[in-house]
This record gives sequence, C-alpha cells and structure tokens, in this order.
Amino acid sequence: MALELGGVDEVLFFVDDVPRATNWIMGLLDKKPAFQSENYCSFDLGFCRIGLHPSDEKTSSGVSGQVTYWNVSDLNQAMSHFKNHGCKLFRGPLTGVDGVDVCQMVDPFGNSWGLVQRAILH
Repeated sequence: MALELGGVDEVLFFVDDVPRATNWIMGLLDKKPAFQSENYCSFDLGFCRIGLHPSDEKTSSGVSGQVTYWNVSDLNQAMSHFKNHGCKLFRGPLTGVDGVDVCQMVDPFGNSWGLVQRAILH
C-alpha cells in the first residue's frame, strides 16, 4: 500500500528562546498563539500550524537543509514585511525553473522562511 501524504500540517521551528520567538511571531503575523506553554507554542494558519520548540542537543535552530515555502500574493510586499520584522534575505528573490517567484528569509532566530508567489494563491 502506498503512503499518502496530505498537506503540510506543521512547520516546527527550533529556537533558543521560545517566549522571545513567540512574541516575534505574534508581531510578524499579528496573531495570538493557538497553544502556548514554556516548552512549545503554536500558531494556526489556515490548514497549517507553526510550532516553536526549544532547540536542544538533537536539533539546533537555523537553516539546515529543509525549507517550507509559504504562499504569498505579492513577493516584494512579503519580503518587505519580513525585513521590517528583523529578517534578512538569505536566497533570491529569483524565478524558479517552474516559473514561480521565490525567496528565502532568515528570521532573528536563524530559521529559514521560504516565500513563493504563484499565479494563483492556494
């Protein structure tokens, strides 16, 4: 039997300071957490969730090879918004071989946020 994966359920960011990262995401998204404790915080975004977990000996914070891309309707506007919240451009912006515009931003905690602008926002 083949494995069927649904859409992205949660993007988990490992951070050194969960309360500080929580406050930063609240400012970025203008949204309160759906769940909050000392060792985990989550934000519901449509059909996906952002989770914040303390970095530890198994998983540190930062860019480490996998990037989750978030749909945006205007890439330049989204990049400006992320920059205004302390992010730095990491990669791009560029048009991928599949014709979509993408970039990667790095947040103040060292995590990568991929942004993608397609013809139709899903």
